[in-house]
Amino acid sequence: MSTTTTINQVGGLYTISPTGRKLCFPLKHTGVQAKIAGNISRVEVIQSFENPFDLPLEAVYVFPLPEDAAVDDMEIKIADISIKGSIQRREQARQIYEQAKQQGRIAGLLEQERDNIFTQSLANIQPGEKIEVTIRYTDSLKFLAGNYEFVFPMVVGPRYIPGTPIDHSGDTDCVPDASLITPPVIPPELRSRHEINVNVELNPGLPILNITSPSHKLQIGQTGEIIEVSLAGEDNIPNKDFILRYQVAGQYTQATVLTQSDSRGGHFAVYLIPALAYQSTAIIPKDVVFLIDTSGSQSGAPIQQCQELMRRFINGLNPEDTFNIIDFAQTTRKLSSTPLANTPETRAIAIQYINNLAANGGTELLNGIREVLQLPVISARLRSIVLLTDGFIGNEKEILAEIQKNLKPGNRLYSFGAGSSVNRFLLNRVAEIGRGVSTIIRHDEPTDKVVENFFQQINNPILTNIQVTWEGDGEAPVIYPTSIPDLFTAQPLILFGRQPAAHDGVLRIDATAAGGQIYTKTLHLNFFGDGNPAIATPNPGIAQLWGRAKIKHLTNQMFSYNTKAGVEEITNTALTYQLLSEYTAFVAISEEIRVNPAGESITVRVPVEMPEGVNYHKGFGEYDQYDQLRPRGSVLSPSPQYSPQSYTNDLHQSELSLGIAPQSVTPSSKNQSVCPPDQSKKMSKTHSEIFQEVSQQLEEVFGGDSEPVPSYIAESPESENLSIILPQLQVVSVSGLTTSEADALTEYLQKVHLPKVLPGEVVFEFNVEQGRVKQLVLDEDASILTDITVVVEEIKRSLLAWSAPITAKGQVRLVIRIN
Repeated sequence: MSTTTTINQVGGLYTISPTGRKLCFPLKHTGVQAKIAGNISRVEVIQSFENPFDLPLEAVYVFPLPEDAAVDDMEIKIADISIKGSIQRREQARQIYEQAKQQGRIAGLLEQERDNIFTQSLANIQPGEKIEVTIRYTDSLKFLAGNYEFVFPMVVGPRYIPGTPIDHSGDTDCVPDASLITPPVIPPELRSRHEINVNVELNPGLPILNITSPSHKLQIGQTGEIIEVSLAGEDNIPNKDFILRYQVAGQYTQATVLTQSDSRGGHFAVYLIPALAYQSTAIIPKDVVFLIDTSGSQSGAPIQQCQELMRRFINGLNPEDTFNIIDFAQTTRKLSSTPLANTPETRAIAIQYINNLAANGGTELLNGIREVLQLPVISARLRSIVLLTDGFIGNEKEILAEIQKNLKPGNRLYSFGAGSSVNRFLLNRVAEIGRGVSTIIRHDEPTDKVVENFFQQINNPILTNIQVTWEGDGEAPVIYPTSIPDLFTAQPLILFGRQPAAHDGVLRIDATAAGGQIYTKTLHLNFFGDGNPAIATPNPGIAQLWGRAKIKHLTNQMFSYNTKAGVEEITNTALTYQLLSEYTAFVAISEEIRVNPAGESITVRVPVEMPEGVNYHKGFGEYDQYDQLRPRGSVLSPSPQYSPQSYTNDLHQSELSLGIAPQSVTPSSKNQSVCPPDQSKKMSKTHSEIFQEVSQQLEEVFGGDSEPVPSYIAESPESENLSIILPQLQVVSVSGLTTSEADALTEYLQKVHLPKVLPGEVVFEFNVEQGRVKQLVLDEDASILTDITVVVEEIKRSLLAWSAPITAKGQVRLVIRIN
């Protein structure tokens, strides 16, 4: 039987050989080759690994890719041998990989943890052996106001992990896969020697203007019509997103229609920029609420950039607008309990509040989202919520589900990410669900143009009520997104569609333009060019983009919980279009046995760089007495080793170091309405003194006997008297477990407290392995319950936190009756 040693000394960064020599990391180099034609990019990522140890190696590397990328190919190469990866259901791919690993074969496994986080596992790399992994994907470029933008993310920023720990892995009941998305982080004084090169070929068919990168130094050349862009030699540390921007000469308001036809049907992509002028006269009064992240990961350049954005936002509001500011970290605070009129006096108070914001603590984004969504509706005003955050959290689905359920009709949610490697998946999905726009700005970019564009967007959309109809033979195409958002100035309408029989036809787009005018546009779909079905339009990758858009649509329906039917449809779509997804994976296996199956081996989790501009010591982690890196979240989340009381003590010490008078603060969701002190006057004023000063300023602004003065004093939230049903949960049946294992699960579930709901039944299916519940889904067809979301969320978290008997293994079906 083989023995595996996991290298985890000094945070999993390196190990010491018997001779005392420090051995280097297995990941040596990443090469990126991108070819861009029009709106589509085809990208090849080559990861080069080498085993520097004296034993066979398994390397596990967590890395990012664009969140909408259609990953459709993977292969591994050893010397002159290439092994093509095959797409499989994820659990089957994992089983194939583990079996090959035990047999001593070279094995590669590519999995998706989030839409933008992936894991590459390589087993049985022999000592001194080099191996390359090639990943290929298709993506659609971002386009705004005449500017194309190609982004390649390079590093997964450490995530704040909320919830109650399940075990010692770092997983919690809120983020049961936290250990899969939090790779070890290299301390500032060390380098991994992992380098990256990026080469981009631009073939737009039109002259290109203003090729720039706010993130990297570039080398630019040209061969014929192809423009070649690459990184300068000194800028190859993989610690920030690579951002390439350029303009295409000529009219960019013209529609682009790309098609692809094969045995799966006719697929198309539409890119339309409506040639409509921005109507400044159509501006309506708004209530703008700014929700700003002040957690530890924002410390330094990111919080300073957010403060600069906020100052410009406040000074750019229209005269009739009202506004408020909410900031969140471990707790949530707000500038005022009521919206403030836009006056010179209130703007001055808001600027003072912004200037005094300090970054510290965990990213409890859920508290901030709940606070802003619960604000009372202001009649006759369009509420615009503006979120500023790096998005470094692990519970993205929980946040997105909250927005889906509670965003009020007519409200819009815009997202701003400030930093070098922000969580674009979260920021983009927040804006999509909130019917707004996402903007990513580096921590060192100028803000003036960004704010100008934002106010052009936020003041009024240029197209609303967009409808797409099919005029042609055969079935109407299946088009994503199914619910088309409003369009803002210079923003494209992007549609991905599939016509089952590849019939030509016309897409008719109808909408309402700013000012109430009717907008109509017709687009011709021609799948076979000259009418000859044997000659398909050469646009490879369009079908994959449609498949990815469908998977995204289905995933958006399951932010609260996974359903059996939804998971199966995603899986089948991914298998049909050869796509990586949350439920499929690529696996590649060598035919020959490469290492002794009974011999000793080691496993290394490849460490990653800290994102550029992020303060390593502010909230991400710290070394314990064993020189092991504690992942971000363990420092702030209560655990047996780190209690709420010790958290409170540490928080008080942090406040003292910043010149803030200690308060009674605990890591709860308690919301406060406060104004932070001026940190330049260390310990010179208490919170109460500052509250009194700010309140006095507001009294002078509003008058003592006119409208009520907004309160900056900390408010105690009203306690809600919830009606709780103590154990009224009945386990009807459990299949797939032994009697004793089923009894243990039943006894555990009897302790679950549920809110008062109507009676019914819920049915779950899940796998049990190594004492944990995995792949939990709800069988909606078999469940009969009115208030299903409320109940499922509570039971789901309980099941994921269950410490199952170690003997339990396999597929389980659980039927629960709610009395």
